[in-house]
Amino acid sequence: MKIIAYGVRVDEAQYLTEWAQETGNEVEQHTDYLTDETVEWAKGFDGINCLQTTPYSAKVFERMHDFGIQYLAIRNVGTDNIDLAAAKQYGVRISNVPAYSPTAIAEFSLTMALYLLRNMGQVQENLHANDYVGAGTHIGRELGKQTVGVIGAGRIGRAAIQMFQGFGAKVIAYDPFPPKEDVGITFVPLNDLLAQADVIDLHVPGIPENDHLIDAGAFDRMKQDVVILNTARGNLIDTQALMTNLRSGKVSAAGIDTYEYETEDLLSLADSGNFNDEIWDELLAMPNVVLAPHIAYYTTTAVHNMVYFSLQNLVDFIQKGSADTEVKF
Repeated sequence: MKIIAYGVRVDEAQYLTEWAQETGNEVEQHTDYLTDETVEWAKGFDGINCLQTTPYSAKVFERMHDFGIQYLAIRNVGTDNIDLAAAKQYGVRISNVPAYSPTAIAEFSLTMALYLLRNMGQVQENLHANDYVGAGTHIGRELGKQTVGVIGAGRIGRAAIQMFQGFGAKVIAYDPFPPKEDVGITFVPLNDLLAQADVIDLHVPGIPENDHLIDAGAFDRMKQDVVILNTARGNLIDTQALMTNLRSGKVSAAGIDTYEYETEDLLSLADSGNFNDEIWDELLAMPNVVLAPHIAYYTTTAVHNMVYFSLQNLVDFIQKGSADTEVKF
């Protein structure tokens, strides 16, 4: 079986190589993303394996169809950057890896919550300015005394709930499709969660229905000094509304691992040096904001599982005609 892998990072390469050696399949690796141009390299392969947050265009699926390639296995969860209508039009079936390590992402949310509640950004800012006395003036809040509202109670959300509960926090959750059975989670309507939570943690997919789930109206319903965390998808938060509420102090802190205006320019910043985004720069300068480059998932366990699970999906597609985590659309 011949597989071509795009967007391969250094940390993934060893696992792609190991999997190929263990299974006897051929995996050709490329660091470039899957684009209208690079899709030409896939001619002659049985399936495509990818990881990227930039768009997969209709042209990609048209060329896959021309090459007789029916299967695309992505190494991540989100599909909002994929033209699913075009994939369907050209007969391309897609799989993802929805549970490579829920713990990794939940831990990252918890880490940001603790950092922000203890005002460590302000502390570091003072220390870097040689203001040792000022660094000791930022009184924090204990996580165990907070009400944490988790939006989305899937695998990642439930892992986060368990961790926050472990610190003694009162945890409430909202999910549009809560389980019918008792799973030990207190579910409330979204507006109630927004009104009650001291910390709001997002773990829902970036589907169109969730676009700007947290908008100006949602911020209006939140408590003063709320902390908001987003390790899910960038489109969940209206960034302009977030900026307004950070500037006013209504939102005391924010942890953003998925930035709404994430673009290919930002991803290639090190190479091009020409990324300009005033909002990004303002957020980056705020000591009460943690920005991260989409790394909440990034652990050795998660990377191994992303590679191995996604490649197994291609094997299952090709050999059995189905994959357990096929994306339905």
